[in-house]
Amino acid sequence: MSEQRIAYVTGGTGFVGSHLVERLVQEGYHVRALVLEHEDASFLERLGVELLRGDITDSADKLRAGFEGVTHVFHCAGWVDDWAPRKHMVAVNVHGLRNVLKACSTADLQRFVFVGSIMVYGAGDQIDLDESAPFVGTGDNYNYTKIQCERVVREFVHRRGVPAVVLRPTYIYGERDNHFLPRVLRSLQHGHWIFLSGGKMPFTLVHVQNLVDACVLAATREEAVGEGFIITDGESITRRELMELVCEELDCEMPWLSLPRHAALPLLMLDIVLAKVLAWDRPNLINRFLYHFAGCRLTFDISKARRLLGYEPKRPTPASLRTATRWFKENRPDLLPRKREHSG
Repeated sequence: MSEQRIAYVTGGTGFVGSHLVERLVQEGYHVRALVLEHEDASFLERLGVELLRGDITDSADKLRAGFEGVTHVFHCAGWVDDWAPRKHMVAVNVHGLRNVLKACSTADLQRFVFVGSIMVYGAGDQIDLDESAPFVGTGDNYNYTKIQCERVVREFVHRRGVPAVVLRPTYIYGERDNHFLPRVLRSLQHGHWIFLSGGKMPFTLVHVQNLVDACVLAATREEAVGEGFIITDGESITRRELMELVCEELDCEMPWLSLPRHAALPLLMLDIVLAKVLAWDRPNLINRFLYHFAGCRLTFDISKARRLLGYEPKRPTPASLRTATRWFKENRPDLLPRKREHSG
């Protein structure tokens, strides 16, 4: 009889975590999920998951009991925001990761998989970028914490021998998405979407199930230990193609407003300066994340993941975006823009 695999998942009620838990259960893992004290975990309960009530900001000593017998850890929890105060984001993203690593490093771990972010590479154009590219600090809090997280992981790999792997997904989308597609849909709903340079710049996304595939592979491939991997759908799409596809599925009006890309950068810098001088207690109207989201060329090379993980994206971007958009159409009517008016 093979040894039982026990997976510990943080962020199990979240977008990536919930899809990952489903897959791990299907793969035969016994899954434990760390869940906030008052969080609704009924979805996980229906999957037969063992629930541990707590928080990654709890001390390592408090968390340690939950790691008894654990063979694989998947750290999906984190605070994704382009406005949250740095000290709060550091407490969750950086110190929370360190707490989990401390708590599990005494266990007989086979693998620790950390879901990081492509944002460690900065906010400028990234054309066919691969893992040899340097990390670039932008000054933004999310970028800062993700770079710090990678340093924490490296510390535990080199000083404590934790068999860790870092995955760096691009923008993640799919069914139950709580960030990327909701942001797109709200911009359509409120008429706020503005193309930069006509929306012709390509960018690369990753469907949540493709990312889950990479998580499962990272948990089993010995070659992956100590490495970081960019994870994408393996193809790019322009912002205009994205909006055309979404608007077609939702039968809504296509945005038409466009600014030259070079005109958006001065507005970004002006808004940042004014926010600091006037101490605005609100997100910047145009921040680095939104500029990156709407206007940069973001294409990536996943040769390393293909070579060392055996990763091959199974879900192409256009078809997967259509499926995800239809899910929102059926399940999140609160996010849907008004349908276009048809003459005749």
